[in-house]
Amino acid sequence: MSSTTRVVVTVTDVNDERPRFLDVQYRVRVPRLPVSDLPLGVHRVVASDADVGPNADMEYSIAGSNSRGKRGAQHPFTIDSRTGMIYAQEQLDSNGQYDLQV
Repeated sequence: MSSTTRVVVTVTDVNDERPRFLDVQYRVRVPRLPVSDLPLGVHRVVASDADVGPNADMEYSIAGSNSRGKRGAQHPFTIDSRTGMIYAQEQLDSNGQYDLQV
């Protein structure tokens, strides 16, 4: 025995829109804090997407940096992939400048 049914698929949205950050460039000043205050939330980046539903969900990551971490890491920062909050994982150099690509 067998049976068949009809399935109608309706595409409501295609993931065709690029996320856009609210600011083209963020500049953040961070006070030098004791190591005991780490990890330190430095700044939160925010992007939006014109897609709808799950296609509009954001996932943040650090794609590149101009610096290296003191412990051999690529850079001294991490980012919460869901919220976009950037954290310093180690003491930052005084008067240092860090460029991150998110």
